[in-house]
Amino acid sequence: MQPKTFALCLTAFILIAVIDLIRRQKMSFKYALTWLVLSAGVIFFTIYDAWLRNIAQWAGFALPSNFIFFLLLIFVIFSSLLLTLYINEQNNRTETIAQAIAKLDLRIKQIEEEKKKTTH
Repeated sequence: MQPKTFALCLTAFILIAVIDLIRRQKMSFKYALTWLVLSAGVIFFTIYDAWLRNIAQWAGFALPSNFIFFLLLIFVIFSSLLLTLYINEQNNRTETIAQAIAKLDLRIKQIEEEKKKTTH
């Protein structure tokens, strides 16, 4: 199998899998957008590989494969940054929910104490 054909098949599989995850609501569109754009980019540059060579040369890379590895590294770093932001957001939400529960628990205890005082 030629590398172009392999790349197209693999990317098409990933694209279909991401679309299916969105359809079954296992992944939100917000987080799937990166995968959709990346897949579309891979398909585009697989079909128009001359563009990839020109962009790689313009960016100062001797080989397009080095440019692809560089882009993959940037993608991993970008994904790590987005996941860190997502985890931070979830931690803030968890903290807010825990504080709200603690306030409600305190209020319930206060009401129970008031009720005990009034019944005795």
